Amino acid sequence: MKPEAGVLLLLLFLGLDACTLDYGKDKTPPADQVPLMVFDHLRQTTVKNGKILYTVESEGSESFPSHKQVRLKRFRFQEYDSQGKAASEGEAESAVIDTATNDATVAGRLQARSAEQKVTLVIDGGPGGGLSWADGDRILKTLANTPVVLTKDDGSRIDAKSMVLDLGTNRLELQGAVHGTWTPEANQNANSLGTPVDAGSAPGR
Repeated sequence: MKPEAGVLLLLLFLGLDACTLDYGKDKTPPADQVPLMVFDHLRQTTVKNGKILYTVESEGSESFPSHKQVRLKRFRFQEYDSQGKAASEGEAESAVIDTATNDATVAGRLQARSAEQKVTLVIDGGPGGGLSWADGDRILKTLANTPVVLTKDDGSRIDAKSMVLDLGTNRLELQGAVHGTWTPEANQNANSLGTPVDAGSAPGR
């Protein structure tokens, strides 16, 4: 299985363009806890060579330059292919992006779908769980206590307790009580068709 590029798109945008500002009128908390800018219903579109690469929409976004952070709340993302068709899409509850390193942490529930692979990834962070992205190493992995579910339109499904997605080597590993069945693509070994996955890791294609 090819890892879904769309899972990463929610972590890659860092520029925040012109939007209305909301400084609030309540009691002033410590300076380092006050966002420099607050954005409501932010929408950002990234364009290259006249073509839209992806769009991101969030219900709320806060910028904290003192912490070098951008914090997002309830956001959706969509990636487009070279023909302008939707390639992948997803949504998540919240994320914190480190503007110095491009690293990020996603909290709560995340769902992403690859139209090309017909695969859907669901990660339920819950209390204390979530997902982290290390931009330098190009590695996406779940935090502790974060169930992972991969499903495909043909009915295939794999459940696991953790996930590591290495975009440098294009490898996906599922670990911890891995179980389920996965129908391979037509060009894969037919002998593995429907083989249960009950332990170890499941590498990406």
